[in-house]
Amino acid sequence: MNNQKSIYIIALVICLVIGLYLIYQKAQPIYNTYQDVETKTEQVEKTRQEIESLKAKRQAYENKEKTSTKPVYKSDLELTDPMSSFGVMFEDVIQSAKYNGLKLRSISYNLSPANDFVVKNISSEYNVCAIQMQLIGTYMQFRSYFQDIYNYPYLINLDKISINPYEGNKRILIADVTVVLYSAKNDAQRAAFQAAQSMNTSAAPAGDDKVDATAAGTIVGQ
Repeated sequence: MNNQKSIYIIALVICLVIGLYLIYQKAQPIYNTYQDVETKTEQVEKTRQEIESLKAKRQAYENKEKTSTKPVYKSDLELTDPMSSFGVMFEDVIQSAKYNGLKLRSISYNLSPANDFVVKNISSEYNVCAIQMQLIGTYMQFRSYFQDIYNYPYLINLDKISINPYEGNKRILIADVTVVLYSAKNDAQRAAFQAAQSMNTSAAPAGDDKVDATAAGTIVGQ
């Protein structure tokens, strides 16, 4: 009887071992598949993040290119006065500040600012005017205004910004802002510029009357 029970127990153990082995054989592929899915899921997520990063870089590049390749404004007015070529742009820049809730405290204009790159290098082709404004408003109002300047369809340059809080209310900001406008010269303006250059050249000292720059510098330094 004991031998018979022992046989049953051994048979049961063998069946159990076989059953576990069969379960393991079936479970192993499932587990491997699960591990493979986990690995691929991580790879997909990593790839997705890389794609998002590339999209962000591409968008930043496109924004930069959009800004750097904006067209230069050209007025339809065939006037020799350079200030006339900025008419629409003046209105847009100033009205945009008012539209965003900023108060215009003061404004001045500087035609052909000497330190501007365009004025130094290609003033024969373009008019340049710096608008110097003192504006008062909140952070959000300035932020919205600067965004409008950035999105302006023609080439303009937000050259200088100096912002300080108002003493009576720190939430109110006072900013000195310089916006530089550019416009293409029309035929009349180019002709006037060339004529002025010719007059300056003909008026310059020549021959014995011409002052040597080195000698002049030596005299000044003495």
